[in-house]
Amino acid sequence: MISIRFTGLTDLINNFGKSSEFLESVIGKALKNSIAMVETEAKRLTPVDTGLLRSSIGGTQGYSYVRGLTAGVGTNVKYAIYVNEGSGKHKVGQSHFMEGGVENATSYIEKEFEKAMVELSVKLTQ
Repeated sequence: MISIRFTGLTDLINNFGKSSEFLESVIGKALKNSIAMVETEAKRLTPVDTGLLRSSIGGTQGYSYVRGLTAGVGTNVKYAIYVNEGSGKHKVGQSHFMEGGVENATSYIEKEFEKAMVELSVKLTQ
């Protein structure tokens, strides 16, 4: 599993008091969109032999979630860690596909949170 940690978000929410529901909604949307892009990019880079590993990322055998200010995506396929670390071989694809997914999605994630901050600043200055 890959984790992206944004520090200070809980403090930010607590500091906004009555606006906390709006803040959680805006940040939650940015997290949902961001984790979906990480999933897409990780799948694109995932090595393929039978397709089980790729389809399991965020799928029925894996997981994708946003809970509060936490989001994650991964797989429950037992051999995934070996393929990700490069010790399990597949016909096509690359090792460290989960990290690569995060790296490839970084620009998109930054834009999502930039949009969220603009939306928050507009709301909080009204």
